[in-house]
Amino acid sequence: MVTYYLAYTAPINPSGVTPVLTVPQVWQGLQRKIRFAQEFVSAITSCTVLEDKDGVVTRKVTFKEGMGVASEAREVVKSYEPTWVDFHQDDGSVIRNLISAGPDGTDESLHMTYMFEWRYPKIEEGSVEAQETHEKLKKMAKMAVDSSITTVREMVKDGRI
Repeated sequence: MVTYYLAYTAPINPSGVTPVLTVPQVWQGLQRKIRFAQEFVSAITSCTVLEDKDGVVTRKVTFKEGMGVASEAREVVKSYEPTWVDFHQDDGSVIRNLISAGPDGTDESLHMTYMFEWRYPKIEEGSVEAQETHEKLKKMAKMAVDSSITTVREMVKDGRI
């Protein structure tokens, strides 16, 4: 079994990009992402909310072939407003989406970090497959952060947020 620990961070408001997103807007985006993950992450094809109670969402997500440990994952999602969201999968994998301030504390210096603890029980530590999977997951982590920021910005522009 291999467990991968990865993180990727990107600026939410790089120079010249408009509109400049605020923490409340990004937070609304993360709340939407909990319930409509496929709008934010291209590796996910569907998201079904099984329960939404007392700030905890239980959902089932379906992945494109080869994009997840399994084709589906059941997740329990808890929000810690206004800073992060944790996604706990039944196999023990954990994903955290984090909004953080930059050095000057302004909206212009906000960052988004996704942290991953992915468990792959069928991959042997040190194998070629383990290394190839690690490289694939690094690319997927970057894509997930970048596409989420882009999607939130598009939703702000078109009024969904």
